[in-house]
Amino acid sequence: MLTSDLVQARLYKKKVRPRYVNPRDPDLLEMARRLIDTFGEHVGKRRGELDVELKEVLGNDTDFQLHKALAKLLLDRCLFEEVSPLEPEMLRETVFDLAAEAWRANRRPADAGEESPRDDEEIDFRRHRFDRNGVLGKAAEVLRSQVDGSVDSQVVEAGLYADLKHEQVLQEWQRCRADWLLHRYNVALAQGVLLRATEMEIRLGEASVAKHRALFRKIKFFQLMHRIRRAPDGGWRIVLDGPASLFQSSSKYGLQMASFLPTLLHFEDWSVEAQVSWGPRRRRATFELDPSHGLRSHTKLTGQWQPEELRWLPKQLAELETDWQVSTDGDLLNLGGEGVLVPDYVFTHGPSGTQVFMEVFGFWNRGAIDRRLRLLGRHGPKNLILAVSSQLATSKEGLDDAGAEIYIFRTHPIARKVLKRLEAQLES
Repeated sequence: MLTSDLVQARLYKKKVRPRYVNPRDPDLLEMARRLIDTFGEHVGKRRGELDVELKEVLGNDTDFQLHKALAKLLLDRCLFEEVSPLEPEMLRETVFDLAAEAWRANRRPADAGEESPRDDEEIDFRRHRFDRNGVLGKAAEVLRSQVDGSVDSQVVEAGLYADLKHEQVLQEWQRCRADWLLHRYNVALAQGVLLRATEMEIRLGEASVAKHRALFRKIKFFQLMHRIRRAPDGGWRIVLDGPASLFQSSSKYGLQMASFLPTLLHFEDWSVEAQVSWGPRRRRATFELDPSHGLRSHTKLTGQWQPEELRWLPKQLAELETDWQVSTDGDLLNLGGEGVLVPDYVFTHGPSGTQVFMEVFGFWNRGAIDRRLRLLGRHGPKNLILAVSSQLATSKEGLDDAGAEIYIFRTHPIARKVLKRLEAQLES
């Protein structure tokens, strides 16, 4: 993702227009290849060395901002690590203590007729002898007695500032093609604009059920507050609340919303119209996007939608003695043309074949969940469990409107408590 200073876009007739690049431009492809080669040559070297080389490659010409943005996207594909067998803080403490002792012990005596300097006087460094290598060797000797393994003066010197950013070592990075990098830059520009969105409306044409299910699950994966409606001419209309419309968590939420965009790019028939708060004065503007802009996704379209805390439930249920099986492969359930339900879990009772759906509400605001509950109350299936975070369910007011079994959880749904509600569904 690009930082705000690297998002190049202009405001024209109240519309934000990113300055996309041509991924087939020979000069840009050559620059992208130079940057990629530079990163490849610095695997195993310090970050400071890479930064120096990048300054030479980037230069100061008119395309400096673009080149810097390309380098930022490549940095996002890097893994830098601290390389030191010993904790740098421990090394510094040992070396600095020994250096202070050596400094005091090796002051050059004052010449005849001169008084020795007091401790609070300015010291003439020319009158002092200091054996740097001796201090490093002494530190290695002290540290050998404290830790297992061999420690010499070179190890001490190499690890002394290993925790500083410019001393970290580039351990690995994901190499890419030059044209891929330019396509990634164009997508990153659009994502940078969406970080300032107050609302994003998506028109989505017809596609396979599996493809739609993957997209709706991505919306839930990024925990985006949404309203989904069947369009009169087929397809879907999806409205996502933007980060600028929230009073809290806007930075994290904005990143999630921007991260959702590459999923949409996998579709052939789609368009986006976002309302954004643009510039230092936060002017209201519109941002439009559709396949004609030529954006290409850098991600794969998968159904891996669940946050980590939701993956625990199937594992917990498998450890219980029960006839219920759990799946995350449920079909889309149309809610009267006003929305869609993509169950987080589908529970099937083996002996009877009874199915129960479960939807989990995590990061939603109270207004969004109230709308959702009313919609489910009108058009939702009766065999439905709603798992609601206790942070949202400050009271049970409105929860009964959903016409479903309500389960309020604290951190994540617990299999034993879900099982009790599943058994209740069998009896009803």
